[in-house]
Order: sequence, then C-alpha cells, then structure tokens
Amino acid sequence: MNAIMRGIRESWLEIRESHELALQASSECHANASRRQRGFVLLTALVLLLVLTLAALVAMVYQANQARVAGNTANAQISFETAEGALRIAEGQLLTGAYTGVPFTTAGNNGLYLFNPLQVPLWTNPSTWSGSGTTFASTFSGLSSAAPQVMIEQLPSVAMPGQSLASVQYGGGVQTVNVYRITVRAVGANGKAPVMVQSIFHE
Repeated sequence: MNAIMRGIRESWLEIRESHELALQASSECHANASRRQRGFVLLTALVLLLVLTLAALVAMVYQANQARVAGNTANAQISFETAEGALRIAEGQLLTGAYTGVPFTTAGNNGLYLFNPLQVPLWTNPSTWSGSGTTFASTFSGLSSAAPQVMIEQLPSVAMPGQSLASVQYGGGVQTVNVYRITVRAVGANGKAPVMVQSIFHE
C-alpha cells in the first residue's frame, strides 16, 4: 500500500514539475514576443520620425525657393517699370527741347552720343554702363535702389513721310526729322535684376 501511495506521489510531483516547466517556457516565450514587439514599434516610430523630418525639410526648401522666386519676380518688375518710366521722361525731354543746343558727340557728352556706324553699338558695351560720364541719371527712380542710367544717341536725320530721301541726301530743301535712340538701364529694389529698354524717337 505504501509503495502504491509513494508511486502516486512521485507521479504527481513529476506532473507538477512538468507543468511548472511548461509555464516557465510559456512565460519566457511571452517575454521574448513582448521584447520583439517593442523593438518593432520602436523601429516603426524611428522610420516615421525620419519621414516627417524629410517632409519638413522639403517643405522648408520649397517655401524658401518660392520666396526667392517671388522676390526675383518683384525685383524684375520694379526694374522694368523704372526703366519704362525713365524712358518716357527722356522722350518728353527731347520733345520739349531740353537738349536743344547741347552737343551730341561720338565720344559722348555725359550720355549724349552722335551715332557712329563704325562703332559697336554703345549700349551693348558693359563699360558704357559702368564708366563715369558715359550715361546720365534719370530724374525718375520709382522703387529702384538707384536712379536709372540713360544714354541718347542722335541718329542720321530722315525725310518727313512722303518726301524724297535723295533730296535729303543731297541737301535739297526738304524738311528733315531728328531721330534719336534712347536706351535706359535700371535695377530692382535690391540693386539686382537689371533691365534694359530702348526706343527710337523722332521730333
């Protein structure tokens, strides 16, 4: 009888020990799974943070580029409007005789030139716009950071409409028209975005 009881007890102990081992293994599996899950969540969070950071950087660069483009466009518009205004003033000065009696020379008299067909067009030469006494400042500056530079070239006179060019060439008694080429260079509010406008004017 004692032997039977002892056998039952030993069997029970073995069963309980097996159960405890199974519970321990299950607990370790759950712990490992929990650690793996936490690692996956952390990796996902890092990836999302990286994506959000890149998106923020792209948005910042885009906004900066948009602001730069808008600024450049505004400056170019200011340059153009300033040059147009200075051009109209120069035309008005010629029309009212502001330069009557003022000599136009091939060397240039403070921006007043006599056209020389053997020269490269003066307005295409950068030194014309950077030299001293090669141009004159307009009285109109608009929103520009500097007064526009103006040069006026006196071109060969032409006959009035309906009259013979031959009569003009050989000194006939034909009324002629004075012709001028006005060139204006202006910059924007920041001193950049240079714009050049030109017109042929006769009086």
